Amino acid sequence: MAMTTEKDSKLLINRIHRIKGQLDAVEKGLLNDSMDCEKTLLLLKAASQALKKFGEAYVQEYMDRCLAENKKKPNMENIRTAIKAAFFL
Repeated sequence: MAMTTEKDSKLLINRIHRIKGQLDAVEKGLLNDSMDCEKTLLLLKAASQALKKFGEAYVQEYMDRCLAENKKKPNMENIRTAIKAAFFL
């Protein structure tokens, strides 16, 4: 099972790297004033969607583990609130 967790972590980290790359491209374009508006909007949309998908994947992969590691009874209302805040901005 540890192998699966390591693999899942690596996949999530790869998602983060792609998101960073998209945002770095936006930043570079802004700093150099070299990026056209359409490309910037497309990169922002892609980064936004990728971040949402990352959050969904994180919740799917780690919710059970996080709840199992929690020594006290989890407050499900707090968990629901956090998930809603993360995905319904």
